Amino acid sequence: MRVVVAEDLFLLRDGLIRLVEAHGHTVVAAVGTGPAALDALLATRPDVAIVDVRLPPTFSDEGLRPERADPLAVLTERERSVLALMAEGLSNAAIAARLFLSEGAISKYTTTIFAKLGLAADDDTNRRVRAVLAYLGTDGQPG
Repeated sequence: MRVVVAEDLFLLRDGLIRLVEAHGHTVVAAVGTGPAALDALLATRPDVAIVDVRLPPTFSDEGLRPERADPLAVLTERERSVLALMAEGLSNAAIAARLFLSEGAISKYTTTIFAKLGLAADDDTNRRVRAVLAYLGTDGQPG
């Protein structure tokens, strides 16, 4: 059986991995945040997932939320406009000029977009690229 383990506490996550593997199953991913859990579930399509209810970044109910039909539904119209221009490859300065806003305002919008899409800052991924991928969806078309 292929298993994904999503637990933010390293020792508990490691213990779960050892327990699952000791019973002859394969852990295909072990992650510590809600966004990483969603990515792992979509990428590996496991038979079983062991998921902590409260995961970073908000420690609320990431482990209970479904793999979101429309992740962009949480964005305002302005945030969607900013994200659409990001998807066109525009920089913050170019987006600001196009929308007649300051570059600082665009920076704040992008930070809000990242937060609403659950894209926590880490060293392994580019949040701007991940936000654009969420905008494009699985078929490469806007949300």
